Amino acid sequence: MSLVILLFIILLLMISFGSFSNKFLGSRFINGRGVTKVFTGYVTALLCASIFSFMVPKGEIFPAEYLTDEEIQVNERLNNDIYSIIESGNIEEAEGLTKKASWAFPLDGKNLSVKAMTSDAMVFIEKAESHGSEIEVTHFSTYSYIDNINITDRITSPDIKLTETTLEISPSVPVNVELVKFTNAFPFNQFSEYGEQFNGGYGMMQGLNFIYIKVPADIEVSGEGYVINE
Repeated sequence: MSLVILLFIILLLMISFGSFSNKFLGSRFINGRGVTKVFTGYVTALLCASIFSFMVPKGEIFPAEYLTDEEIQVNERLNNDIYSIIESGNIEEAEGLTKKASWAFPLDGKNLSVKAMTSDAMVFIEKAESHGSEIEVTHFSTYSYIDNINITDRITSPDIKLTETTLEISPSVPVNVELVKFTNAFPFNQFSEYGEQFNGGYGMMQGLNFIYIKVPADIEVSGEGYVINE
């Protein structure tokens, strides 16, 4: 309901109640003019509060993107099958997997050391026959959501850099997600057939994160990470 409509309804109630008080209550309680003043003050306070609410600075707000039941079911199957999909070398073909970020680094020499300084993502390495002398790194993730609200894009990628022959994977920056939900008050839904469930949906799911590294086939890899085709 818009503010204009709400104020119009309050104004009608103010006039009606003022007339009723003036006709039936008279001086025994409070006359119609007094009631009009009370309601006028209330409407003025409400209007001032509404205007003030637009002046209060707000944080960064993002509209909710809801996942469908089918997308969540696909995500659940993907969480169960993702490791076998990765080990088969078909990660690019996985349905429902989000490609969040990618990096490319030129490599001098035939050795690569992987240093993973995070436990938030698993590291997989594929040795590709025709990959030149470049290292390709990709951050993949399954869906993260709260009550069907997709927050995958809010989860940041780790910081990845190549120092000489060492690929360093640093932890991602923590993200604080504040979820605001509105529901009808209890008196309005207490007699409905099923009521209104405030905590509807599928709850919270933290997506699985993977760092997928492609290197030339003749590169000797050491350090953290699982080589899928060695």
